Amino acid sequence: MTSQYHPSAVSRPGAFHAPHVAIHHNAPPGTFAPGTKVQVGNHRVVIEKYLSEGGFAHVYVVKVPNKAGDKYDTAVLKRVAVPDKDALANMRTEVETMKKLKGHRKIVTYIDSHASQLKAGGYEVFLLMEFCAGGGLIDFMNTRLQHRLTEPEILHIFSDVAEGVACMHYLKPPLLHRDLKVENVLIATHSTSRVYKLCDFGSTAPPRPAATNAAEGRLIEDDIQKHTTMQYRSPEMVDVYRRQPIDEKSDIWALGVLLYKLCYYTTPFEEQGQMAILNASYKFPHYPPFSDRLKTLIDIHQ
Repeated sequence: MTSQYHPSAVSRPGAFHAPHVAIHHNAPPGTFAPGTKVQVGNHRVVIEKYLSEGGFAHVYVVKVPNKAGDKYDTAVLKRVAVPDKDALANMRTEVETMKKLKGHRKIVTYIDSHASQLKAGGYEVFLLMEFCAGGGLIDFMNTRLQHRLTEPEILHIFSDVAEGVACMHYLKPPLLHRDLKVENVLIATHSTSRVYKLCDFGSTAPPRPAATNAAEGRLIEDDIQKHTTMQYRSPEMVDVYRRQPIDEKSDIWALGVLLYKLCYYTTPFEEQGQMAILNASYKFPHYPPFSDRLKTLIDIHQ
C-alpha cells in the first residue's frame, strides 16, 4: 500500500504501498507533528518524522520504547482513515495476516495495531510495524536505471520474496498474497547485507474454488478487480469463466512476472495485455543479457 508513488509504479486505486524513506518536510494538513505521542494498542509511540501519504493513509517514522523502557527502537506507524466497513475488513485482513506471519524474516514484522470508530463516521486504524531502512524495492530499482540489477542481485531479491510467499502458502489453511509486485517489497538493512521483505497484506485470501455458475464468476471477477494488479494476474484471474480455482498457482505466476520485471524493468504482458496473459505469450528482450538458467526460471513460473 504507497504514496512515495514513483511514476513507473503501478498501483490499484486507493492502494497504499511501501513507505518511502525520503522525508517530506512539508507535511500536509492533518498530520501528526514530531514529538506527538500516540497510543497504539499496548505501545505508546513518539512521532519522529512524517514519511508519506497515499490512498487514505499517512505514514510516519516513530520511536517505540523497548521492553526495559530505557531505549527507543525505530518503527513505522501507518495511520489510515477508513471510510466504511468494507475498507475496515481489508485493514483487518492485513492486520490478521501480519499477525499470523510474525517472526518470519522475509515478511515485514507486525508490532501492534488499534482501530476506533470516528464520531463523524468511518474508522481510524493505526498499524505499527517494522521500519525497513532501505525503503521500497521500486525506489531502489529506480536508482539503477543506468546500471541495471545484476543477475546475482536479482536472484537474491527473488529468493527472499519467494521464501516469504512460501511462508504464506504453508499456513494451514494456506493464504494467497494476490498482489505480488515489486511495489510490495521493502528492504531491511542488516550491517552490510540487505533482506527483501514482503509487505501489503490487504489483498490476502485463502484459495478459492472455481466458479460453478455466472453469478459466482461475477463475484470472483469483482473481487479480483479490487485486490489484484492487472499485469500480474494469472490466466485464471483474467478469465474466471475458465472454471479454474484461484489458488497458490496464481501467486506463483505473479512471482514469474515479478522476476521478469526485476530483469527487464517492465512486465512481460505490458503491451499485449489480457490475450497475451491467457496464451502465456511473451518474449525476452535482447538487453540486458541474462543466463538461460534465469530465463528458464521465469518460464517455469508461467
